[in-house]
Amino acid sequence: MLATTNTSDFISLAPIPIFVLDPDSLKLEYANARFLALINGTIQEIAALSLNDILGQDLSPEIYTFFLQLKNASNNTSVPVQIPHMKCNLAPFSGYSYFAGRLEETDDTKLKIAVWLIAKTTLATQTDTSISDQPLINQGSGEEILSDTKHAEKRPNIEYVQVAEESQQTGTDNLLVAKDNIEKSESAEAQQAVSETRIQLETSREWFKNMVHSSPVAMLITKGENMVFDVINNAMLNLIGRDSTVLGKPWFEAIPELVGQPVVDELFYAYRTGITHHVPGVGISLVKNGEPTLGYYDLTYTPLRENGQVVGLMQTATDITEYVTSKDKLQKAYEQIRLSKEAAQLGTFDMDMVTGRLQWDDRCRLLFGISHSNEVDFERDFLHNLHPEDLERINAVLAYVFDKQASNGIYDVKYRTIGYEDKRLRWIRAKGQVYFDANDKPLRFIGSVLDITEQKEDEQRKNDFIGMASHELKTPLTSINGYLQLLQYHARLQGEERMLSTIDKSLNQVKRMTRMIDGFLNVSRLESGKIAIDKQQFEITDLLKEVCEETMTLTTGYHVKLHLADEIMVNADRNKLNQVLQNLIGNAIKYSDLGSEVNIKYTTDNENIIVSIIDQGIGIKPEHQQKLFDRYYRVEHDSTIAGFGIGLYLCAEIITRHQGKIWVESEFGKGSTFSFSIPLITTG
Repeated sequence: MLATTNTSDFISLAPIPIFVLDPDSLKLEYANARFLALINGTIQEIAALSLNDILGQDLSPEIYTFFLQLKNASNNTSVPVQIPHMKCNLAPFSGYSYFAGRLEETDDTKLKIAVWLIAKTTLATQTDTSISDQPLINQGSGEEILSDTKHAEKRPNIEYVQVAEESQQTGTDNLLVAKDNIEKSESAEAQQAVSETRIQLETSREWFKNMVHSSPVAMLITKGENMVFDVINNAMLNLIGRDSTVLGKPWFEAIPELVGQPVVDELFYAYRTGITHHVPGVGISLVKNGEPTLGYYDLTYTPLRENGQVVGLMQTATDITEYVTSKDKLQKAYEQIRLSKEAAQLGTFDMDMVTGRLQWDDRCRLLFGISHSNEVDFERDFLHNLHPEDLERINAVLAYVFDKQASNGIYDVKYRTIGYEDKRLRWIRAKGQVYFDANDKPLRFIGSVLDITEQKEDEQRKNDFIGMASHELKTPLTSINGYLQLLQYHARLQGEERMLSTIDKSLNQVKRMTRMIDGFLNVSRLESGKIAIDKQQFEITDLLKEVCEETMTLTTGYHVKLHLADEIMVNADRNKLNQVLQNLIGNAIKYSDLGSEVNIKYTTDNENIIVSIIDQGIGIKPEHQQKLFDRYYRVEHDSTIAGFGIGLYLCAEIITRHQGKIWVESEFGKGSTFSFSIPLITTG
């Protein structure tokens, strides 16, 4: 066991866990109350245990080397240094860093090593744990995560702990023995004892000061009710932004900015009551480099006594400013997310792909017509509440999203729901992300849902109007076309070449107008769900030949080349693919100079046929390429090129309904390549 000395008194009073080891065997010989409270044990239970046994794990060779070097150090310094490579992942030691220092008090005292446990205050560990343990959303209003965050940030009330250990009080009394008692002895023998006691007192004081200075924790010793700075280490000087000139000054001269701050009340409470207490997370404004700086600190006040009377305080402080401010920022971020979510009326979902457990917040439940707060089920509550016409499409989309190689887990879809309880039809826009493990297996599926019913109803009204107007426009156009054909016939009979040229131009304009009206009608039908995909098996090379021949018949001045390969069978809507090919080839001609070449090629991979239309036209700038397939989007290269930006939109919708993809590759000024892929016929 450690002998009762001034150093053991200091270790007993220390506000951090400390234990003392034999340097040869690394077995425990002494521990203070803080360490015993940490392990919830007694000194009798842990005495003579090795460091391995205490930490519950084997020590690395580097740690043994460190202790050997510390034991054999030529200097006699007791300044603690951090033990390299020493960390413990087991409770209760996982939250500490470890420091060690030599203990050499007298010539007849054997060398000991003190190990100091300094609590870590990093935010990252605590934040990572709190986030990873929480799902993205919770049942209910979604405020549970926020309430948990607020709870973690809340400052605990001050806890007062009465110092009851008589051994600590006695030890402190020995450190501050009154000289008056020594001077009362008048005998020569007593005078000798007084002299020896005075020497011991001074030695004790020096050792006490050295232990304070060597502490890695910010420490300060004050004397008297004016809190005169008596001993202070560099860690505390750095923390308060001062130098050693504060020694000998009362607190209101050393740190005048503390006047009026609540921490002063805690100082005087500890001094006047003699009660040791801990003040967690207190905000203190200190002047550093001439500027007031608000910081947050964990403080501990330990009264020091002489003959049973409090004559000073030992104060320790840990700077937790970064932790507190980061928590504040995190709380504000959660609040902004919550407000944004409420303002946008977003619902959220979170699905554990391993267990199949699905969580919906209140808004998401509302959009599926659910009012209860019971656990939801993917099959019962999601798939069964989809509109029957959307079910097959959404299942295909989900299969695609859960394939990392195909989709990278990106989820963006629109569908209709029929409320389970209210039977109300709603349009939903859902966006999300699937997260995968190292083997590309889906782990978690999270995202948000938005009610777009009103937007869809507006679009439906607009489409109805466009459909009605287009039908009405086609009637007079049909009559105009008939009259022009009749005039064309009579002009040919009479040989009126000038009139024929004018009539031909008029007929071409009528055809262009008819195509535009048909495009509007197709958009209206598509978005009303009135265009169905009628899949049949056919040989796609025949369709490509047919479209090329028709294009060359109707278009002059361009070279359209079809590069044939093997015959390929597909299961698709022939008429709809015909429409896609005509649109893409027509655009290639429209945006190319007269005499240019348009090439049509196709290839296959294991699952799809890929058709490409390659032109030598004006090309498309990168900023326009992602928007080309949006409805009504046009790149205004030349105002003389007619169009309303619906052709490529229709192509994209048709290809998507074939479970395919469409894209463009282009370099401005050098031409474009439009490609689409659709699945091949699967066998077996």
